[in-house]
Amino acid sequence: MTALAPTPTAPAVLVLGGGTRLPKALRDHGLHVVYGGAPAEFTPSHHDSCDEALLLTGDEDTWVRRAVALHRQVPFARVVTVRERFLTAAARITHALGLEGNPLDTVLMLKDKSAMREAFDPEQDESAVRARVMDTPDDVDAFVARVGLPVVLKPRDGSGSEGIAVLRDAEDVAAARHRVAARPGVLLAEEFLAGPEFSVETFTHGGHHRLLAVTEKFTGDNAVEIGHVVPARVGAGDRAALEGATRRFLDAVGLTEGPAHTEVILTPRGPRIVESHNRPGGDGIVDLVRHVTGLDIRDLLAAQIAGAPLPEAAGERAGAAATWFLTAAPGLATAVSGWEEAAGRPGVVAALPGTRPGDTVTELRGSDDRCGSVTAVAATADDALDRARGALALVSVRTEPVPAHPHVPESRATR
Repeated sequence: MTALAPTPTAPAVLVLGGGTRLPKALRDHGLHVVYGGAPAEFTPSHHDSCDEALLLTGDEDTWVRRAVALHRQVPFARVVTVRERFLTAAARITHALGLEGNPLDTVLMLKDKSAMREAFDPEQDESAVRARVMDTPDDVDAFVARVGLPVVLKPRDGSGSEGIAVLRDAEDVAAARHRVAARPGVLLAEEFLAGPEFSVETFTHGGHHRLLAVTEKFTGDNAVEIGHVVPARVGAGDRAALEGATRRFLDAVGLTEGPAHTEVILTPRGPRIVESHNRPGGDGIVDLVRHVTGLDIRDLLAAQIAGAPLPEAAGERAGAAATWFLTAAPGLATAVSGWEEAAGRPGVVAALPGTRPGDTVTELRGSDDRCGSVTAVAATADDALDRARGALALVSVRTEPVPAHPHVPESRATR
């Protein structure tokens, strides 16, 4: 479905996916905003925030073909997205139309972790990570022999902590061989990195990678992230090392503009780059950065797209901000309580339920398996974490085994 307005007099920007903050900021700069997304994602708020809408379902090739066709009617000056699933589509449309933006090769490289590893080689930079694509089951044995256990096995184009496994013993290696046999060329093996995890939030403008924040990360089962705090609790030396490694990496992959979310592990040998994405960090990290710095990455991006000066920090700022995620035992959720109490706790700025009675709670294997979150601000990172965790402790999700009959209750993923 395509809703067309009269031919625009202002430069048009195609925004693929996401909420309304970026479209509103682009319109504030006088741009004509065309929103692209699935019909089910187009809300009344999107209707009020955009000038036109390209609403359709289909694969990435369909999106590229339809956007290029629409360009003949509504010439786009830029194409932009802050959503992982539209990153390559936006880059392909940008490339096909000859528009300004990050090089297509750079965006494809960031999506394909094996290509990213080739661009940032351990032989050239000590912050890089040894890795190899698993084409055959024997590749698993060869890589383990090369780097030793433990080893990380992950999808080469994954995100959101999905599908990550840590091989620690012979049983894990045997299971990995079966996974590779079933999906040759899809999985990437990497050396295991021991140390605290961080992400570096940056904004690139005019070839300069500006450090916005270093986020400290916490993980639970299956390497799924269960908490974040900004700023990270690191010393000046470690912060400088994290920043330096990130800038070298972004130079190596050729990022020229916009936000990036680069995940790093601080090992005893120094920072090692895990992966990066040419978008803002998920899990509400963009809001943690805003609470602490007074800068919203979406406003920076809108100004960049419009060719306007980047905004300065604004609004009240906190010393620190933290988000903690709720997890629950797998099963059928029969009772959920405590969210109102959590929302009323000191420093809490967001309490977001993710599970309701009747939902099926699954084992923690990815970001979608979490059951909600609380975000809190405070003067220090320790206090922000204490406030977020303390408020979340008031929330309870009671589960029971899923009934063994043909009718399975609706899950959060299918709702």
